[in-house]
Amino acid sequence: MNKSKIALFFLINSLSCFYQARANAIDVTTYSHSLLNVGSGQPSISVCDFDSDGNLDVIVANYSDNNIITFKGNGNGDLLEVGRFPVGENPTGVAVSDINDDGNVDVAIANHETSYVTLLFGDGKGDFKTTPHSVFKTDLSPHPHLVRLEDLDGDSKIDLIVDSRTHNGLRFYKGQVNGRFESVSTLIDTGGDPYRGFAINDINADELLDIVTPNQREIGIAINTSSNKLSFKLKTLTPYDAPFAVELAEMNGDENIDLIVASNGSLITIIPGDGFGNFLEKNKTEIKTETGAKQIAIGDIDGDGLKDALVSNWSGELYAVFGGKTKIKASSFKLPSIPNPWGVALADLNKDGKSDLIIADGNTKLAAVYISKKD
Repeated sequence: MNKSKIALFFLINSLSCFYQARANAIDVTTYSHSLLNVGSGQPSISVCDFDSDGNLDVIVANYSDNNIITFKGNGNGDLLEVGRFPVGENPTGVAVSDINDDGNVDVAIANHETSYVTLLFGDGKGDFKTTPHSVFKTDLSPHPHLVRLEDLDGDSKIDLIVDSRTHNGLRFYKGQVNGRFESVSTLIDTGGDPYRGFAINDINADELLDIVTPNQREIGIAINTSSNKLSFKLKTLTPYDAPFAVELAEMNGDENIDLIVASNGSLITIIPGDGFGNFLEKNKTEIKTETGAKQIAIGDIDGDGLKDALVSNWSGELYAVFGGKTKIKASSFKLPSIPNPWGVALADLNKDGKSDLIIADGNTKLAAVYISKKD
């Protein structure tokens, strides 16, 4: 375990919330700690540069307060609340991209227990506006849980992808001009009922985006087979006990995309990819956890150039999973101020080459921010 990993292990197991006695004693990375007042209920976090100043900013969607809160970053790790914007009922998933091709960050919100997705359009200065088509009616069922904004069909327009449990797949809404999406969707079969946390990446190195979903008893893998039309080939990994969230990242240094699965059944699994669209289960790493996995964030916690993962868990545990060329390692920890971790994000807010941690509680109005101190 390298110095940064040792630092994280010692710091996160300290009741002083990453504070400094142990860190200084072993002469490794230290963290400053602060709390943000965010909205209540099952928060989701997105990191982007919404005011075009070159510094990363943070957006938090709040289920119970029916809004998003925006926090401006200054490039040194400080976050300042600058706005609160209504986004319809029960916002769960949040995604950001330039939907209308004006060079500014826009936001899409999944509205749980409804039939619509909310779209907000950024002005590049930190403000977000509604338009007549901001309430986007969907034909999915029963209701949206998570949204993604990607150019899935390769036409250089951003598309909207939303889970649709009843239809055993995802609904694809083709992007049009001026931030609009086609109202009639195309179903992407994923072999089951994806609930939360589907992931999109190019897993077979053909420059087309593929999809992985956590279904009830298996992992669905939809391989994109066409560069000019929507066409996917489905395969599954079975059996998997209650997978809740998945992510895709290169974690072992072989330049192939790997799969991270967080299960409600007390397990995190990392399965290496072969670069051809397959995941090598015989080489998987399994990490025992408490029950109640919620979200996965991807970043580089220790600054070694390999992707790491941070997994939240309703039980109170958080799990830092470190990528490695020879072995995947993990540490678990709790934060006194965040009793029920839900929303997580990893991002280099102070530009030191290491991902900082943002962890939002699912049962209070607090989020904890841990900023790595520059060497």
